[in-house]
Amino acid sequence: MLIYRDALLRKQILTIAGPAMGEMIMYMIIGVVDIAVVGRLGASPLAAVSLGAEIFFSLVLFLEALAIGANVLVAQAKGAGNHSQMRSYTAHTIVMALVLGFILQALGLLYTQDIIGLFAVEPAVAQQAYDYLYITFLIAPFALLMYMTNAVFRGLGRTDIPMVIAVIVNIVNVAGDFLLVFGLAGFPKMGVAGAAAATAVAHVLGCVLALTAIFFGFGGIRPRWREFVRLKLKHFKDILTLGIPSLVEQFFYITSNLLSIYLLVFLGTISFATHQLAVTVESISFMPGIGIAIAATTLVGQSVGARDPKSAQRAAQGCIELSMVIMGFFALVFALVPSWIAGLFTNDADIIPLAEVIIRVAALEQLTIAFTTVASGILKGSGNTRTPMLISLAFTWFFRLPLMYVMVKIWSTPLLYLWILFVFDWLLRSWVYFILYRRKSWLRPAMAENTSSAN
Repeated sequence: MLIYRDALLRKQILTIAGPAMGEMIMYMIIGVVDIAVVGRLGASPLAAVSLGAEIFFSLVLFLEALAIGANVLVAQAKGAGNHSQMRSYTAHTIVMALVLGFILQALGLLYTQDIIGLFAVEPAVAQQAYDYLYITFLIAPFALLMYMTNAVFRGLGRTDIPMVIAVIVNIVNVAGDFLLVFGLAGFPKMGVAGAAAATAVAHVLGCVLALTAIFFGFGGIRPRWREFVRLKLKHFKDILTLGIPSLVEQFFYITSNLLSIYLLVFLGTISFATHQLAVTVESISFMPGIGIAIAATTLVGQSVGARDPKSAQRAAQGCIELSMVIMGFFALVFALVPSWIAGLFTNDADIIPLAEVIIRVAALEQLTIAFTTVASGILKGSGNTRTPMLISLAFTWFFRLPLMYVMVKIWSTPLLYLWILFVFDWLLRSWVYFILYRRKSWLRPAMAENTSSAN
């Protein structure tokens, strides 16, 4: 395998993928700590924070999907050695994040009550969720700016900077939770509002750190003020052309998740709880795949920018191999010790036997998930964000969800068969991506430029 023979390539991939995984883990911990701390206040505060955080971060991360455009364009500009374009796309990304952030802030504050009203929750939960959302909507521009700026660092190959920022954000959030939720060390006891305030302060600090890293050139570029004054409509269009397909993909991903949850509830409490447990287990194995996909997007993007199709092919192959080795290891663990894994998350005697079976089934889809995730990142790095969107849309809305509806609502199929459906879903997606990967059409941008430059 190339990934074993080429130590330099392995180092390049892990240098980007490792910190990217660390960043994801840090932000996952923020949510876990918020829930763990507020959960001590009772069921209503716990439900309020869960609902408020789900709404706020879904909206922020939905808009953040546009940043894939910045990621790809900055990576390609770096590969081409075009510092002017790197600075310009960075400036345009910052301006776009601010504009979208202030729009989200204004609409969020204006319609907070209406948003909460969409969910059939008890009045006590609704009021506390309102408090949480109102506070977090106030810092929407800062949160979106931090997340979109992090995409620029990924394009530069400096995923270590977002990871360090995520660690600091995490520390501040955890400390703020304890100080403000419980009123420790002389701070006021604010309950749910305290959790929101801790999240807000942490994200404002994260935004300040991200901008400091940008303007002091920690990522290797330092945008000048003239790049912010001489904005180009074409550069906004370039970012949106690549970003909008990812935005659409994210929208359908969120809505499909909500519909899946709606359908799975009909299977009963035990089946639904088991499904959520298995999804949580899989979220751990997903992280290496997503981290390596980020590395694939960055390295392929830089190779395309450098007009070096051989390096792009080498990076793509290395990312695919490494992701399949790591997620293949998870597949073995899932297959060999599913009962032990389930026991880490619950001691419910009704859930563990079913969870053991489902986790074993999940082992069957780890390799196809690895290939699909990284192949999607490869296409995005080449500048093709539309194809991953179409594949995701087609399989989710014309295969997975319709069959789930039939199996749950009409056939009353057990949870096991739904997970077998998921296995076939990932298998078919990976087959489509394999065909696209083997055709090497994603290398054409670099190859075409090589031809033109030779002439």
